Amino acid sequence: MVTIGVTDTWSNKVELADINGDGRVDILFANGRGYASDEGPEVNAAFLNQGPGKPFVDVGPELFGEADSTRVIKARDVDGDGEVDLFVGNTWGTQSRLFLGEGAGAFEEVTSSHLPQIDANIGDAELGDIDGDGDLDLVLAEWGPGNPASNGGGVTRIWLNDGLGRFSEAPAGQMPEIAVRWSWELELADVDDDYDLDIAVSCKSCTGSLLLLNDGAGVFSDGSEKLPQFPNNYEFEFLDIDGDGDLDGLTINDRMPGNREHLLMGDGEGAFVDETELRWPDSENPGGDDNMVCFLDVESDGDPDFLIAGLFGQVDRLILNDGDGNLTLAEDAFAPADSPGTLGIAVADLDGDDRIDVVLAEGEAADPDYVLLGVDVAPDSAPPVIDRVEAVGMSDGEGLTIRARVHDNKTPLAAHDLTSAQLRYSLDDAEEEVAMRWYGGLLWRAELPALAPGTLLYRVCAVDAAGNEACSSEQQATIIPDAATGGDTTGGETDETTASETGSASAGTTGGSGAVDTTGESGATEVTGGAGSAGAGDDDGTGCGCSASGERRGAGWLVALGLLGLLRRRSPSAG
Repeated sequence: MVTIGVTDTWSNKVELADINGDGRVDILFANGRGYASDEGPEVNAAFLNQGPGKPFVDVGPELFGEADSTRVIKARDVDGDGEVDLFVGNTWGTQSRLFLGEGAGAFEEVTSSHLPQIDANIGDAELGDIDGDGDLDLVLAEWGPGNPASNGGGVTRIWLNDGLGRFSEAPAGQMPEIAVRWSWELELADVDDDYDLDIAVSCKSCTGSLLLLNDGAGVFSDGSEKLPQFPNNYEFEFLDIDGDGDLDGLTINDRMPGNREHLLMGDGEGAFVDETELRWPDSENPGGDDNMVCFLDVESDGDPDFLIAGLFGQVDRLILNDGDGNLTLAEDAFAPADSPGTLGIAVADLDGDDRIDVVLAEGEAADPDYVLLGVDVAPDSAPPVIDRVEAVGMSDGEGLTIRARVHDNKTPLAAHDLTSAQLRYSLDDAEEEVAMRWYGGLLWRAELPALAPGTLLYRVCAVDAAGNEACSSEQQATIIPDAATGGDTTGGETDETTASETGSASAGTTGGSGAVDTTGESGATEVTGGAGSAGAGDDDGTGCGCSASGERRGAGWLVALGLLGLLRRRSPSAG
């Protein structure tokens, strides 16, 4: 089957996104020649998916126009109008670019009015709401001027979004002034389970890589001591590998000496332990020159496997997970397996058969890129994963935000991976729902309308691209009058629902109610915590843990009255 035909560009990374709104996943290649120095710009490629059995159509020249020295392209809605936009991250001392979507595949370039006018050296970029104001910001790996193999490196950049897609440099002090010497990849991930986006920055020419911890308002501190350190690190990727509800990490091409990948198990508080030797023996983890990794559930068994992009002399390969984080190498997963220089890798169902397909961006020479269609791959029958839901003990019901970690055992999480993500809630017998918004990494949030006093029951539900549905266990919160709290609704620590506590998410009926909102705008004040934890609900037989008896509701309201009395008794001595 012909897909993209034979390409002859130096492709650094690949982005998969539906850029024309027809419901099919398109392919974007970030092109530009040069390893440690500029070897000439190229026009980026944008291949439109015409449907099963039909060739893709390259509209890159008409979309992007002039040639660029591009390392990365990111496709998300940055201005909140519901249309996908394109950020083009350029290197070798050139200006990056921004294209705002107008619908049906039309784009307007707004680089001169919406981006800092900086001739930068961008090695990678990620979009996410790092400061909690409801829009998607940019985090950029900066190489610094000159040859990145020998210069002093660059400080990771933050460009803040004003909500309309106009970006500006973050004020001094938000990012530690730590020079990173040649970063190929950075990732946004909530490594310490506090529902904000932390940053992992790979470093090729350092003794180790950088872990930056977010204070919730977009101010970062250096937490690299919590990350095992290896030189020559090319890439991070984070997902819960062993099903305990905490993010784990993969690193690529670490030198120790030689080159090898590592498996880092997370403790949920931002620290990682190297368990490669215990879980991933050398026989299943061949050393060599690799570049990138992405997660997928190739067996559709509900746990994440992953693909490794091999460079010269290393084959692209599939690593299988037994569900407990023990890893084995799958033989002959790719045909061909000897792609010469894979720099980028991404996965999605491109032909609508519910089987995962793979796209490889080939660089470090003008080699053809690859589209590999899933053949002996199980159709997707596994539900999405909802392995963390924020617990709210007590609130006055004003501006209440509930956050969750939701994904489909794939990274990076793309807009087309989930067709619906919702918070379903009730204060009486009628259940209502509100769309959740993606705000970076694997994180989603929902802003609820003002709620009357009572017992709030809520759960998170999601539907993936193949129609598989999952719901989290039901949680309970107490909504009390604002006057009773004196305006303070935080109340204490926040409990979390994790996969290990709830049995992860259960499969239900297919289908969903409305599309996923991935814009990330309209943030609200976070209100969490309370006296006592919000426990997981009982199961009603549907697999969603959704039962809510009148007895439970009545008991919850009695608890609320008790809390109200306690707060009133304490109020004379407060302040």
